Amino acid sequence: MNKQNIPTILPLDEGYFPRIWGGRRLEKLYGKTLPESETIGEAWLVSDHPQHESLVMDGPRKGETLRSLLEEDPHYILGAHAQLTIHGRFPLLLKLLDAQDVLSVQVHPDDECAERLGEPDVGKTEMWHVLHAEPGSELICGLDPALTAEQLEGLVTDGSALERAMRHLAVEPGDSAFLPAGTVHAIGAGLVLAEIQQNSDLTYRLYDWGRVQADGNPRELHIDKAREAIHFGEDHPGLSRPLILPAEGGERQVHAACSYFAAERVDLSGAMPRTTAGTTFHIVLALSGKLMVSAEGASLTLPPGRAMLIPGGAGEYAIEGHGSYLDYYVPELETDIIKPARQEGYTEEDLRALNPRLV
Repeated sequence: MNKQNIPTILPLDEGYFPRIWGGRRLEKLYGKTLPESETIGEAWLVSDHPQHESLVMDGPRKGETLRSLLEEDPHYILGAHAQLTIHGRFPLLLKLLDAQDVLSVQVHPDDECAERLGEPDVGKTEMWHVLHAEPGSELICGLDPALTAEQLEGLVTDGSALERAMRHLAVEPGDSAFLPAGTVHAIGAGLVLAEIQQNSDLTYRLYDWGRVQADGNPRELHIDKAREAIHFGEDHPGLSRPLILPAEGGERQVHAACSYFAAERVDLSGAMPRTTAGTTFHIVLALSGKLMVSAEGASLTLPPGRAMLIPGGAGEYAIEGHGSYLDYYVPELETDIIKPARQEGYTEEDLRALNPRLV
């Protein structure tokens, strides 16, 4: 534990957000106590955003915000490698999404575009991991790389033409998709996803399927900003092809890696020693089974659908149980991902399939 007595394990509260496309499956799947009579689209599990500042749920700092702990000792919370955003915020935001209906066709800006447009947030690169999928569910990721900005103008008024110009991916639980900022995308109906992203709430809508709000008016579109944000000419690689890398007590299944975050899935049978190495915090999201997370004398049982934060300065920790979880952190790409992948025989093509901008 550090000099300010910040715990080595931080269980955090959740913020629930109604969305026109949301539902109640987080209640059914994970037993979450949702606001009554609301269609909840998003649960923010780890957040230091003005819309929701996570509170510590237990321990000596119960009731304090992640924001206040960051202000007290950012180095301990983040580790030596992870950095605050340009706005002095925690760099990542973890959500669960319940898409009872299809989301709008949208795009998020990258950091440079967000700054150029004078936005209050940073850009938004993200990654989805499918937790639940109804038959026929799909993710929609990327425009036809031959499409130009001029051709886009005609498509945004014709939903069927826009659909045909996008890549549709049939999915099932366990699949992942990496979405670099600038990628046009939508989430199909019938999906529950874990979404890790930069700490940003910037979304530019291109098309919303003719949907109207409760007041009868359509939701706002952001065509001009979207045109500025889209990375035309880029071909989305489709669903992630995880890299399987060795780890003490098991293996690492790397589903996404970029300068902002890495996402690994771990299937656990027994105990696995882990470490922050003092370089980065780790966010653990339980997927199945009952997991016990312990560090420096503290322990926490983590049921499916719950997340917790291990500060970068916590050092050694362990996860024990029979089940699976996702591990999110800020990687040193060459050390944590690229070099170990090459040592296991993965090629440049394999790395680019994980993230076209990785090598």
